[in-house]
Amino acid sequence: MNSWYKNWFDSEEYLEVYSHRNENDAVNLLNLINTFLSLPAGSSILDAACGSGRFCNLFAAQGFKITAFDLSKKLLELSVQESLNKHLKVQYFRADLRHIPLKSSFDLILNMFTSFGYFNTDEENFSFIDRTYSLLKINGFFIFDYLNKENVIRNIKPRTEKRINDKIITEERSINNNRVEKVITIKTDKGKKVFKESVHMYTKDEIIKKSESFGFEVYKIFGDYLGTEFDELNSERLIVFFRK
Repeated sequence: MNSWYKNWFDSEEYLEVYSHRNENDAVNLLNLINTFLSLPAGSSILDAACGSGRFCNLFAAQGFKITAFDLSKKLLELSVQESLNKHLKVQYFRADLRHIPLKSSFDLILNMFTSFGYFNTDEENFSFIDRTYSLLKINGFFIFDYLNKENVIRNIKPRTEKRINDKIITEERSINNNRVEKVITIKTDKGKKVFKESVHMYTKDEIIKKSESFGFEVYKIFGDYLGTEFDELNSERLIVFFRK
């Protein structure tokens, strides 16, 4: 499963498999931030692992000063094109979460849609949160959007299949060594392709304890983008607003 994200996120098929993800999540998150943080216009925001730009472009349209990065060249190109199409100003660069070449400081840093837990060791995974702390201004916020481990364990679907256009997409899921893993098989008349996902599952308490060791304090915790109270057994998401 090493570096699975490099092949998968740069593939033509990735956005098709996750076509059910739309801008509504980003809109709801923006509303949540406006409700609980009241960021001044022009605040500086870093979207870490921005993907195709669902969040960063919407935030840029609201007048925030946006910097965004991702490791996937293909997803970055899509995000840049979206910014150009909408005449939005976003500063993009390509980087790995473990090696962020920045000296700037930000009012808010986002890490959305389970862009965490990809790497082999705890040290590699949490090095990003440690770095995030150093990139925030005093009293700045870090919003961490991640899976809810207990909910995944209780509700994992071992196998699903769907058709998108000419593609039959099969997703097989399992839990191994505290990682939730997925094998995605995509079949067409021309043959098949196989991709993999593997994410280390941390509990809420593990995330919070480690983040607090870097200096963060918990400001708010939610179970979804609408701001529902977090329920360890039933919430689909673990969304933590940390403050420096």
